[in-house]
Amino acid sequence: MTTYPVDRIYGVGSWRHKEFTLVDTGGLDPTVENGLFSLIREQALIAIEEADIILFVLDTRDGLTPADEEVADILRRTKKPVIMVANKAEGAGRELEAAEFYGLGMDNVMPVSALHGTGVGDVLDELVDLLPEDDVVHEAPYDLRVAVIGRPNTGKSTLVNRILGEERLLVSDVPGTTQDSVDTLVEHEGRRYLFVDTAGVRRRSRIDQNLERYSVMRAIKALERCDVCLLLLESVEGLVEQDIRLAGLAEDRGRGLVLGLNKWDLMEKDGRTFDQMVKEMREKLFFFSHAPVISLSGLTGQRVERIFGAVEEVYEEGGKKIPTSQFNSFIEDAVERHQPPLVRGRRVRFFYATQLGPHPPTFLLFTNRPGEIRDNYVKYLERRIREEYGFGGNPIRLKFRRGREDGRRG
Repeated sequence: MTTYPVDRIYGVGSWRHKEFTLVDTGGLDPTVENGLFSLIREQALIAIEEADIILFVLDTRDGLTPADEEVADILRRTKKPVIMVANKAEGAGRELEAAEFYGLGMDNVMPVSALHGTGVGDVLDELVDLLPEDDVVHEAPYDLRVAVIGRPNTGKSTLVNRILGEERLLVSDVPGTTQDSVDTLVEHEGRRYLFVDTAGVRRRSRIDQNLERYSVMRAIKALERCDVCLLLLESVEGLVEQDIRLAGLAEDRGRGLVLGLNKWDLMEKDGRTFDQMVKEMREKLFFFSHAPVISLSGLTGQRVERIFGAVEEVYEEGGKKIPTSQFNSFIEDAVERHQPPLVRGRRVRFFYATQLGPHPPTFLLFTNRPGEIRDNYVKYLERRIREEYGFGGNPIRLKFRRGREDGRRG
Protein backbone atom coordinates (compact mmCIF):
# COMPACT_ATOMS: atom_id res chain seq x y z
CA MET A 1 0.00 0.00 0.00
CA THR A 2 1.34 3.43 -0.92
CA THR A 3 1.33 6.07 1.81
CA TYR A 4 1.37 9.82 1.30
CA PRO A 5 2.61 12.59 3.63
CA VAL A 6 -0.50 14.57 4.52
CA ASP A 7 1.16 16.77 7.15
CA ARG A 8 3.92 19.19 6.38
CA ILE A 9 7.28 18.08 7.79
CA TYR A 10 9.55 20.75 9.27
CA GLY A 11 13.33 20.69 9.58
CA VAL A 12 16.22 23.10 10.00
CA GLY A 13 18.86 23.42 7.28
CA SER A 14 22.16 25.28 7.24
CA TRP A 15 24.34 26.44 4.34
CA ARG A 16 27.11 29.03 4.20
CA HIS A 17 26.59 29.83 7.89
CA LYS A 18 22.90 30.63 7.36
CA GLU A 19 20.08 28.66 8.95
CA PHE A 20 16.65 28.25 7.41
CA THR A 21 13.51 26.23 8.02
CA LEU A 22 12.52 23.70 5.36
CA VAL A 23 8.92 22.56 4.95
CA ASP A 24 8.38 19.30 3.06
CA THR A 25 4.83 18.97 1.73
CA GLY A 26 2.94 16.19 0.03
CA GLY A 27 2.55 16.33 -3.75
CA LEU A 28 0.47 19.29 -4.95
CA ASP A 29 -1.95 18.22 -7.69
CA PRO A 30 -4.53 20.95 -8.44
CA THR A 31 -6.52 18.57 -10.68
CA VAL A 32 -7.64 16.37 -7.77
CA GLU A 33 -10.64 17.64 -5.80
CA ASN A 34 -11.61 14.87 -3.42
CA GLY A 35 -10.22 12.49 -0.84
CA LEU A 36 -6.78 12.40 0.71
CA PHE A 37 -5.14 14.37 -2.09
CA SER A 38 -7.47 17.30 -1.42
CA LEU A 39 -6.17 17.50 2.16
CA ILE A 40 -2.57 17.19 0.94
CA ARG A 41 -3.21 20.11 -1.39
CA GLU A 42 -4.61 22.25 1.42
CA GLN A 43 -1.49 21.57 3.48
CA ALA A 44 0.78 22.46 0.56
CA LEU A 45 -1.07 25.72 -0.09
CA ILE A 46 -0.66 26.75 3.54
CA ALA A 47 3.08 26.03 3.35
CA ILE A 48 3.30 28.16 0.17
CA GLU A 49 1.50 31.00 1.92
CA GLU A 50 3.89 30.94 4.87
CA ALA A 51 7.12 30.54 2.86
CA ASP A 52 9.65 33.19 1.86
CA ILE A 53 11.10 31.05 -0.97
CA ILE A 54 9.55 28.11 -2.85
CA LEU A 55 11.41 25.09 -4.20
CA PHE A 56 9.27 23.70 -7.04
CA VAL A 57 10.46 20.10 -7.45
CA LEU A 58 9.86 18.57 -10.90
CA ASP A 59 10.45 15.04 -12.21
CA THR A 60 12.79 15.00 -15.20
CA ARG A 61 11.88 11.41 -16.03
CA ASP A 62 8.17 12.22 -16.31
CA GLY A 63 8.78 15.47 -18.14
CA LEU A 64 6.42 18.44 -18.18
CA THR A 65 2.87 17.51 -17.17
CA PRO A 66 -0.45 19.43 -17.07
CA ALA A 67 -0.29 19.30 -13.25
CA ASP A 68 3.14 21.00 -13.37
CA GLU A 69 1.67 23.80 -15.49
CA GLU A 70 -1.18 24.37 -13.04
CA VAL A 71 1.18 24.41 -10.06
CA ALA A 72 3.44 26.88 -11.86
CA ASP A 73 0.42 29.13 -12.39
CA ILE A 74 -0.36 29.01 -8.66
CA LEU A 75 3.25 29.84 -7.77
CA ARG A 76 3.43 32.77 -10.19
CA ARG A 77 0.45 34.36 -8.46
CA THR A 78 2.25 34.27 -5.10
CA LYS A 79 4.89 36.69 -6.45
CA LYS A 80 7.47 34.90 -4.27
CA PRO A 81 10.91 33.71 -5.42
CA VAL A 82 10.63 30.24 -6.99
CA ILE A 83 13.52 27.87 -7.71
CA MET A 84 12.58 25.10 -10.13
CA VAL A 85 14.44 21.94 -9.09
CA ALA A 86 14.47 19.37 -11.90
CA ASN A 87 15.11 16.18 -9.95
CA LYS A 88 16.28 12.77 -11.20
CA ALA A 89 18.57 14.46 -13.73
CA GLU A 90 21.25 11.79 -13.61
CA GLY A 91 23.73 12.26 -16.47
CA ALA A 92 24.13 14.81 -19.26
CA GLY A 93 21.10 13.51 -21.15
CA ARG A 94 18.76 14.10 -18.26
CA GLU A 95 20.20 17.58 -17.68
CA LEU A 96 19.32 18.46 -21.27
CA GLU A 97 15.81 17.10 -20.77
CA ALA A 98 15.42 19.36 -17.73
CA ALA A 99 15.53 22.36 -20.10
CA GLU A 100 11.95 21.45 -21.05
CA PHE A 101 10.79 23.03 -17.80
CA TYR A 102 11.78 26.49 -19.00
CA GLY A 103 8.46 26.22 -20.86
CA LEU A 104 6.76 27.02 -17.56
CA GLY A 105 7.94 30.60 -17.97
CA MET A 106 10.29 30.76 -14.99
CA ASP A 107 13.93 31.74 -15.18
CA ASN A 108 15.88 29.34 -13.00
CA VAL A 109 15.67 25.61 -13.73
CA MET A 110 18.30 23.72 -11.74
CA PRO A 111 18.90 20.05 -12.66
CA VAL A 112 19.77 17.87 -9.66
CA SER A 113 19.95 14.28 -8.57
CA ALA A 114 18.74 14.07 -4.99
CA LEU A 115 19.73 10.40 -4.99
CA HIS A 116 23.38 11.16 -5.78
CA GLY A 117 23.58 14.71 -4.41
CA THR A 118 24.51 16.17 -7.81
CA GLY A 119 23.56 19.84 -8.16
CA VAL A 120 22.15 20.14 -4.63
CA GLY A 121 24.93 22.52 -3.58
CA ASP A 122 24.03 24.85 -6.45
CA VAL A 123 20.40 24.87 -5.32
CA LEU A 124 21.47 25.70 -1.77
CA ASP A 125 23.68 28.54 -3.03
CA GLU A 126 20.72 29.98 -4.92
CA LEU A 127 18.45 29.50 -1.91
CA VAL A 128 20.81 31.27 0.50
CA ASP A 129 21.24 34.18 -1.93
CA LEU A 130 17.46 34.64 -1.97
CA LEU A 131 16.95 34.43 1.78
CA PRO A 132 15.60 37.64 3.33
CA GLU A 133 17.77 39.56 5.73
CA ASP A 134 17.59 38.53 9.37
CA ASP A 135 14.42 39.74 11.11
CA VAL A 136 15.39 42.77 13.15
CA VAL A 137 12.97 45.25 14.67
CA HIS A 138 14.50 48.73 14.61
CA GLU A 139 11.53 50.94 15.46
CA ALA A 140 11.88 50.78 19.24
CA PRO A 141 14.35 49.32 21.77
CA TYR A 142 13.35 46.50 24.08
CA ASP A 143 14.91 44.50 26.89
CA LEU A 144 13.30 41.11 26.34
CA ARG A 145 11.42 39.44 23.48
CA VAL A 146 8.63 37.06 24.50
CA ALA A 147 6.92 34.78 21.96
CA VAL A 148 3.38 33.77 22.88
CA ILE A 149 2.70 30.42 21.22
CA GLY A 150 0.07 27.74 21.57
CA ARG A 151 -2.65 25.86 19.80
CA PRO A 152 -5.54 27.79 18.24
CA ASN A 153 -8.19 28.91 20.73
CA THR A 154 -5.99 28.77 23.81
CA GLY A 155 -6.54 32.51 24.33
CA LYS A 156 -3.30 34.04 23.05
CA SER A 157 -4.89 37.23 21.70
CA THR A 158 -7.04 37.65 24.80
CA LEU A 159 -3.98 37.33 27.01
CA VAL A 160 -1.93 39.89 25.06
CA ASN A 161 -4.88 42.28 25.04
CA ARG A 162 -5.23 41.84 28.80
CA ILE A 163 -1.53 42.63 29.31
CA LEU A 164 -1.99 45.84 27.35
CA GLY A 165 -5.24 46.76 29.07
CA GLU A 166 -3.93 46.21 32.60
CA GLU A 167 -0.57 47.85 32.19
CA ARG A 168 -1.81 50.96 30.36
CA LEU A 169 1.85 51.50 29.46
CA LEU A 170 1.85 50.63 25.79
CA VAL A 171 4.81 52.39 24.20
CA SER A 172 4.08 51.62 20.56
CA ASP A 173 2.85 49.01 18.13
CA VAL A 174 5.83 47.65 16.23
CA PRO A 175 5.00 46.11 12.85
CA GLY A 176 6.08 42.49 12.88
CA THR A 177 8.16 40.77 10.27
CA THR A 178 5.37 38.33 9.45
CA GLN A 179 2.62 39.59 7.21
CA ASP A 180 -0.37 39.23 9.49
CA SER A 181 0.89 39.77 13.05
CA VAL A 182 1.75 42.84 15.09
CA ASP A 183 4.47 42.74 17.73
CA THR A 184 3.63 44.79 20.79
CA LEU A 185 6.00 46.74 23.00
CA VAL A 186 5.00 46.92 26.66
CA GLU A 187 6.71 48.59 29.60
CA HIS A 188 6.45 47.01 33.04
CA GLU A 189 8.36 48.19 36.12
CA GLY A 190 10.98 49.94 34.04
CA ARG A 191 11.58 47.03 31.63
CA ARG A 192 10.44 46.90 28.01
CA TYR A 193 9.03 43.66 26.64
CA LEU A 194 8.39 42.92 22.99
CA PHE A 195 5.51 40.43 22.84
CA VAL A 196 5.62 38.43 19.60
CA ASP A 197 2.00 37.34 19.20
CA THR A 198 1.38 34.24 17.08
CA ALA A 199 -2.40 34.28 17.36
CA GLY A 200 -3.15 35.22 13.74
CA VAL A 201 -3.96 31.75 12.39
CA ARG A 202 -6.59 32.23 9.72
CA ARG A 203 -9.52 29.85 9.59
CA ARG A 204 -10.26 27.84 6.48
CA SER A 205 -13.81 26.58 6.32
CA ARG A 206 -13.05 23.20 4.77
CA ILE A 207 -10.31 22.24 7.25
CA ASP A 208 -11.32 23.64 10.64
CA GLN A 209 -10.85 20.18 12.14
CA ASN A 210 -7.13 20.38 11.31
CA LEU A 211 -6.43 23.86 12.72
CA GLU A 212 -3.99 22.47 15.27
CA ARG A 213 -1.55 21.67 12.45
CA TYR A 214 -1.45 25.21 11.10
CA SER A 215 0.22 27.07 13.98
CA VAL A 216 3.57 25.35 13.56
CA MET A 217 5.23 27.61 10.99
CA ARG A 218 4.16 30.77 12.80
CA ALA A 219 5.47 29.33 16.06
CA ILE A 220 8.81 28.55 14.40
CA LYS A 221 9.14 32.12 13.13
CA ALA A 222 8.27 33.54 16.54
CA LEU A 223 10.73 31.25 18.33
CA GLU A 224 13.53 32.34 16.02
CA ARG A 225 12.94 35.94 17.12
CA CYS A 226 12.38 35.57 20.86
CA ASP A 227 14.45 35.31 24.03
CA VAL A 228 11.83 33.43 26.07
CA CYS A 229 8.75 31.56 24.94
CA LEU A 230 5.40 31.57 26.74
CA LEU A 231 3.55 28.39 25.78
CA LEU A 232 -0.13 28.91 26.50
CA LEU A 233 -2.11 25.78 27.39
CA GLU A 234 -5.85 25.27 27.72
CA SER A 235 -6.47 24.43 31.39
CA VAL A 236 -9.71 22.52 30.91
CA GLU A 237 -8.33 20.34 28.13
CA GLY A 238 -4.88 20.00 29.67
CA LEU A 239 -1.61 19.17 27.95
CA VAL A 240 -2.12 17.49 24.55
CA GLU A 241 0.20 16.16 21.85
CA GLN A 242 0.34 19.41 19.90
CA ASP A 243 1.44 21.28 23.03
CA ILE A 244 4.31 18.81 23.44
CA ARG A 245 5.31 19.38 19.81
CA LEU A 246 5.37 23.16 20.31
CA ALA A 247 7.48 22.77 23.46
CA GLY A 248 9.78 20.55 21.42
CA LEU A 249 10.23 23.35 18.89
CA ALA A 250 11.33 25.66 21.72
CA GLU A 251 13.79 23.02 22.95
CA ASP A 252 15.17 22.44 19.45
CA ARG A 253 15.87 26.16 19.05
CA GLY A 254 17.37 26.53 22.50
CA ARG A 255 14.75 28.94 23.85
CA GLY A 256 13.70 29.37 27.45
CA LEU A 257 10.13 28.33 28.24
CA VAL A 258 7.35 29.39 30.59
CA LEU A 259 4.13 27.36 30.70
CA GLY A 260 0.87 29.23 31.11
CA LEU A 261 -2.29 27.36 32.11
CA ASN A 262 -4.85 29.74 30.64
CA LYS A 263 -8.62 29.87 31.28
CA TRP A 264 -8.00 28.84 34.89
CA ASP A 265 -11.25 30.62 35.80
CA LEU A 266 -13.18 27.92 33.91
CA MET A 267 -11.61 25.01 35.81
CA GLU A 268 -13.49 22.99 38.41
CA LYS A 269 -10.83 22.77 41.08
CA ASP A 270 -9.91 22.30 44.68
CA GLY A 271 -6.73 22.91 46.68
CA ARG A 272 -4.91 20.03 44.98
CA THR A 273 -5.87 20.63 41.33
CA PHE A 274 -2.94 22.84 40.35
CA ASP A 275 -0.29 20.63 41.96
CA GLN A 276 -1.78 17.52 40.37
CA MET A 277 -1.90 19.11 36.92
CA VAL A 278 1.69 20.32 37.21
CA LYS A 279 2.84 16.84 38.25
CA GLU A 280 1.13 15.24 35.24
CA MET A 281 2.48 17.91 32.87
CA ARG A 282 6.06 17.48 34.08
CA GLU A 283 5.82 13.73 33.48
CA LYS A 284 4.63 14.22 29.90
CA LEU A 285 6.87 17.21 29.21
CA PHE A 286 9.94 15.57 30.73
CA PHE A 287 12.42 17.56 28.62
CA PHE A 288 11.00 20.80 30.07
CA SER A 289 10.00 19.46 33.49
CA HIS A 290 12.00 22.32 35.04
CA ALA A 291 9.99 25.11 33.32
CA PRO A 292 7.91 27.37 35.60
CA VAL A 293 4.13 26.95 35.41
CA ILE A 294 1.58 29.72 35.96
CA SER A 295 -2.19 29.25 36.25
CA LEU A 296 -3.86 32.35 34.86
CA SER A 297 -6.82 33.81 33.03
CA GLY A 298 -6.31 36.21 30.17
CA LEU A 299 -10.03 36.98 30.30
CA THR A 300 -10.21 38.04 33.97
CA GLY A 301 -6.57 39.04 34.46
CA GLN A 302 -6.00 36.46 37.20
CA ARG A 303 -2.25 36.13 37.86
CA VAL A 304 -1.35 37.62 34.46
CA GLU A 305 1.20 39.92 36.11
CA ARG A 306 3.24 36.84 37.12
CA ILE A 307 4.23 36.35 33.49
CA PHE A 308 6.76 39.17 33.71
CA GLY A 309 8.53 37.70 36.73
CA ALA A 310 8.55 34.21 35.21
CA VAL A 311 10.06 35.24 31.85
CA GLU A 312 12.67 37.37 33.62
CA GLU A 313 13.60 34.44 35.85
CA VAL A 314 13.95 32.04 32.91
CA TYR A 315 15.99 34.55 30.92
CA GLU A 316 18.29 35.17 33.87
CA GLU A 317 18.74 31.42 34.41
CA GLY A 318 19.62 30.92 30.75
CA GLY A 319 22.21 33.70 30.94
CA LYS A 320 24.26 32.22 33.78
CA LYS A 321 27.98 31.80 33.11
CA ILE A 322 29.94 29.25 35.11
CA PRO A 323 33.69 29.91 35.62
CA THR A 324 35.81 27.29 33.87
CA SER A 325 37.77 26.29 36.96
CA GLN A 326 34.55 25.81 38.92
CA PHE A 327 32.93 23.81 36.14
CA ASN A 328 35.97 21.55 35.77
CA SER A 329 35.86 20.76 39.48
CA PHE A 330 32.17 20.05 39.22
CA ILE A 331 32.64 17.62 36.30
CA GLU A 332 35.44 15.82 38.15
CA ASP A 333 33.13 15.34 41.13
CA ALA A 334 30.19 14.21 38.95
CA VAL A 335 32.37 11.62 37.18
CA GLU A 336 33.83 10.40 40.46
CA ARG A 337 30.32 9.86 41.84
CA HIS A 338 29.17 7.98 38.76
CA GLN A 339 31.71 6.69 36.27
CA PRO A 340 30.75 6.39 32.59
CA PRO A 341 30.12 2.83 31.40
CA LEU A 342 32.99 0.94 29.81
CA VAL A 343 33.07 1.02 26.01
CA ARG A 344 34.56 -2.16 24.55
CA GLY A 345 36.44 -2.65 27.80
CA ARG A 346 37.86 0.89 27.88
CA ARG A 347 36.91 3.69 30.25
CA VAL A 348 35.59 7.03 28.94
CA ARG A 349 37.70 9.80 30.47
CA PHE A 350 37.06 13.55 30.67
CA PHE A 351 40.07 15.88 30.56
CA TYR A 352 38.71 19.41 30.43
CA ALA A 353 35.34 21.20 30.44
CA THR A 354 34.22 24.77 29.83
CA GLN A 355 31.07 26.74 29.09
CA LEU A 356 30.85 27.93 25.49
CA GLY A 357 28.04 30.39 26.08
CA PRO A 358 24.59 31.20 27.47
CA HIS A 359 21.10 31.18 25.87
CA PRO A 360 21.02 28.23 25.77
CA PRO A 361 23.65 27.19 28.34
CA THR A 362 26.17 25.27 26.23
CA PHE A 363 29.15 23.31 27.54
CA LEU A 364 32.11 21.68 25.82
CA LEU A 365 33.76 18.61 27.32
CA PHE A 366 37.04 17.17 26.02
CA THR A 367 37.21 13.40 26.26
CA ASN A 368 39.10 10.42 24.88
CA ARG A 369 35.94 8.90 23.30
CA PRO A 370 33.57 11.70 22.23
CA GLY A 371 31.44 9.56 19.93
CA GLU A 372 30.86 6.76 22.42
CA ILE A 373 29.25 8.54 25.37
CA ARG A 374 25.88 6.94 25.90
CA ASP A 375 22.67 8.94 26.06
CA ASN A 376 21.88 7.87 29.60
CA TYR A 377 25.23 9.24 30.80
CA VAL A 378 24.62 12.52 28.96
CA LYS A 379 21.27 12.76 30.77
CA TYR A 380 23.05 12.06 34.06
CA LEU A 381 25.45 14.97 33.46
CA GLU A 382 22.56 17.26 32.49
CA ARG A 383 20.67 16.30 35.65
CA ARG A 384 23.71 16.97 37.82
CA ILE A 385 24.27 20.34 36.13
CA ARG A 386 20.66 21.31 36.89
CA GLU A 387 20.97 20.18 40.50
CA GLU A 388 24.09 22.30 40.93
CA TYR A 389 23.41 25.37 38.79
CA GLY A 390 19.70 25.47 38.01
CA PHE A 391 19.12 26.78 34.47
CA GLY A 392 15.38 26.30 35.09
CA GLY A 393 13.19 26.68 32.01
CA ASN A 394 16.18 26.40 29.66
CA PRO A 395 17.51 23.52 27.58
CA ILE A 396 21.14 22.54 28.24
CA ARG A 397 23.51 21.69 25.41
CA LEU A 398 26.45 19.35 25.98
CA LYS A 399 29.07 19.01 23.24
CA PHE A 400 31.92 16.51 23.29
CA ARG A 401 35.25 16.81 21.51
CA ARG A 402 38.32 14.61 21.41
CA GLY A 403 41.04 15.84 23.74
CA ARG A 404 44.15 14.70 25.59
CA GLU A 405 45.00 14.40 29.24
CA ASP A 406 47.14 17.53 29.09
CA GLY A 407 44.02 19.50 28.09
CA ARG A 408 45.00 19.92 24.45
CA ARG A 409 42.77 18.90 21.58
CA GLY A 410 43.39 15.46 20.16
